[in-house]
Amino acid sequence: MAVAMDMQKEAKVDNKPPTEQRRVVVTGMGVETSLGHDPDTFYENLLQGNSGISQIENFDCSAFPTRIAGEIKSFSTEGWVAPKLSKRMDKFMLYLLTAGKKALVDGGVTEEVMAEFDKAK
Repeated sequence: MAVAMDMQKEAKVDNKPPTEQRRVVVTGMGVETSLGHDPDTFYENLLQGNSGISQIENFDCSAFPTRIAGEIKSFSTEGWVAPKLSKRMDKFMLYLLTAGKKALVDGGVTEEVMAEFDKAK
């Protein structure tokens, strides 16, 4: 049995207006990884080919098939997240918040600068 197929398809026209593009400038960096807690250490470990993968130590993983991971070790929120908030947050939230705050500091965005921003935008 032969089946004829129409290979010519009409081009789909997108009637949406083009999205306004804005330039973005990266002014600061912050990291919390298994290879380091600051951009310089992280980058050096990457260049040296160091692996952040090791045996899982933060919890008992004997019930799971995986025994290795890229754990963030010696992590501290001291000076970055209030202790009361730190106790109520998941680790991934603490990593995100700490790295974000480090990026702001690295970029020179101080509390005085933040106070000047129009938060309504």
